[in-house]
Amino acid sequence: MFWEQPTSTGEMIEVYQPSEERVQQTDKKLHDQKALAEVYLLSLTDNIVTYTFGYFAHSLGGLRPWILYQPVNRTAPDPPCVKAVSMEPCFHSPPLYGCQAKTIETTPFVMSCEDSNPGLKLVDAPE
Repeated sequence: MFWEQPTSTGEMIEVYQPSEERVQQTDKKLHDQKALAEVYLLSLTDNIVTYTFGYFAHSLGGLRPWILYQPVNRTAPDPPCVKAVSMEPCFHSPPLYGCQAKTIETTPFVMSCEDSNPGLKLVDAPE
């Protein structure tokens, strides 16, 4: 793609993928270092449609990520993707602290993730 459609200034673009291990390798320091390098490189891009580290790369780059919805009954949703409401990544497995209060009443700056339930993410508080 980059050979066929160069930048407007004619610069060559090279893409590096440090991790490329295809599976998560929990608690392996070298894998974690490669993943962090990849997140940093991705944070420098203008657009990422979907990626394993996409949430964090977008957040680090100050961008709101695109959320790609899962097909339902082998049918693509309409729309298939949307921009997230904030640049904050989704905390897919929030811990339970035993609080029984209604979240929306006590923390208006937290909402359920667009693509993960019961995931949580930070958003701007309503004015």
